[in-house]
Amino acid sequence: MGFISRPYVTVTIPMYNNALFVGETINSVLSQSFTDFELLIYDDHSTDDSFEIAASFTDSRIKLFRNSENLGPEGNWNKAVSKVRGKYVKLVCGDDILFPQCLEKQVAAFDDPLNSGVSLVSSQRTIIDPEGKVLIKKVNFVDGGRKNPVDVIRKMIRMGTNIIGEPVCGLYPAELIAKTSGYSAVVPYTIDLDFWIQMLKHGDLFVIDESLCAFRISNLSWSSRIGDLRYQQFLEFMMQAAADESHEVTDLDMFIGKINCAVQSMTSLMGFKLFASSASEKKHVLVSS
Repeated sequence: MGFISRPYVTVTIPMYNNALFVGETINSVLSQSFTDFELLIYDDHSTDDSFEIAASFTDSRIKLFRNSENLGPEGNWNKAVSKVRGKYVKLVCGDDILFPQCLEKQVAAFDDPLNSGVSLVSSQRTIIDPEGKVLIKKVNFVDGGRKNPVDVIRKMIRMGTNIIGEPVCGLYPAELIAKTSGYSAVVPYTIDLDFWIQMLKHGDLFVIDESLCAFRISNLSWSSRIGDLRYQQFLEFMMQAAADESHEVTDLDMFIGKINCAVQSMTSLMGFKLFASSASEKKHVLVSS
């Protein structure tokens, strides 16, 4: 009986109606300079050609699954990390992109003995439009290096926005999944932040001060559909985070955060509406990342 080696990293792509982008997403994973990974793709009962596009790839590292019914983002994301075999895990939404050295540099950060006790490695990200055009080359809300979880959470509240990054930005140890309650869409806009904070209960954040991935803004993304609710949902997230005394959030943090959150929400909403109006795809399709 042959020995099946365990991949060092699991990359998992939960997708739903991502036919326009998922081929590019998969190619970006397969083009990594770091090659010791498995790629798990979970199609959430798409009604477009997403599954067929994913099935057209023949790389032996890919395993493709299709849900018999639509589970929604929360259900599909949790399913996507339920059978990982890698030491580390990266969840990539079906319209985002990994740059070629993303896994190599994030794994190296974890494996550096100086970073013992780190539970989440993140990087800066590039913002792209539906055609892949760069809108912001490098989003930089927090400098590189090791960060104390309390400092990260307080700064996130004061800035009123996601300073860690979307799911595509993060890499985390698989062994910590069982110590969390998984991805929760109770506050849909902050499903990723809720998970990051759970990870930071078990160690520090390490930020690579380089853009290693791209987050796509499009009218087909889940985040764009809840853009109008961003302010109240991020505010709810802030209040939940502040309610945990271990985060040491002050009244001043919350006061500053509410102002910045309103500004960030207005900017995000304007951006989403701009792309929604200019996109060639005019159908009202409910699509999750």
